[in-house]
This record gives sequence, C-alpha cells and structure tokens, in this order.
Amino acid sequence: MHELVLILHSYTRWWVLAAGVLTLLGSAWAAAARKAWSRRDERLARAFVAGVDLQVLLGLTLYFGLSPLARFARALWSAGGLGALSRAFEAAFFGVLHPALMLLGAVILHAGWIATRRAEPPARRRRLVLSVALALLTMAVAVPWPFLGHDRPWFRF
Repeated sequence: MHELVLILHSYTRWWVLAAGVLTLLGSAWAAAARKAWSRRDERLARAFVAGVDLQVLLGLTLYFGLSPLARFARALWSAGGLGALSRAFEAAFFGVLHPALMLLGAVILHAGWIATRRAEPPARRRRLVLSVALALLTMAVAVPWPFLGHDRPWFRF
C-alpha cells in the first residue's frame, strides 16, 4: 500500500505543477490583455486547487500512516528534538521541511482562491496570479527534486 500511495503522490506532483503553471500563465496573460473573467479561468484554477488537495491528502496519508521515513523522523523528533532531527538531513527534510512548506503552500493557495472568488472582476486576476505564484514558489522549494541529493526519481514505477 505504501508503494501505491507513494507512486500516486509522485505522479500527482506533475498534475499540480502543470495545472499551477497553466493557471499562472493563463491568468497573467489574460490580466495583461484585460480579458474578462471566464469559465476557463475558473476551471483552470479549480483543477489546480483540486490537484493540491489530492496531493495534500496523499502526503498526509504517507506522513501519518504509511511512510517508514516519516515514522523515523517523528521518532527522532520525539527522542531528541530538532537537534537530533537536524543531524539526519533526509529525515529532517521529509519529516519537517517538506510537509510544513507544502501545507503552507496549500494554505496560501486556498486563501488566495477565496480572495479571488470574493473580489470584483478587475481585481480577480491579480489576486489569482499573486496567490498561485506564491503557492507555486513555496511548493517548489519543498519538492524533493532529484538534483538536490534526496535521490528521489522524476518518475516512479
């Protein structure tokens, strides 16, 4: 079960990234062109929010239920606090940094989406562009990219 959820979590990352970039670029372009808010804007943003929600659900399932690495990180944290955890970089990344920043990115996105929906049409796009950009930036910092030394593959099989 752990492997299945991990694979789903890994592939959902690409949905989130694609939907986020499409939402950001589409909204920024439409804002620059002073286009009216459309159903397409709504659908793109909802696809991004839904992808992030699914990703968070899968991540929390791994963190609190299935991942031996997360269990190890929580055990280190409870045994020796932040000092013990900081000596094990991979455990610190997946036990604290990754989940905290991803949750922060999801909160930024949801707050921005609420603000976007409540805004009048001229301000909607600006709010959406700002919140999506901040959420994507926060999440991008927390992704275990293979070139950062976490030895996580681009695609799991």
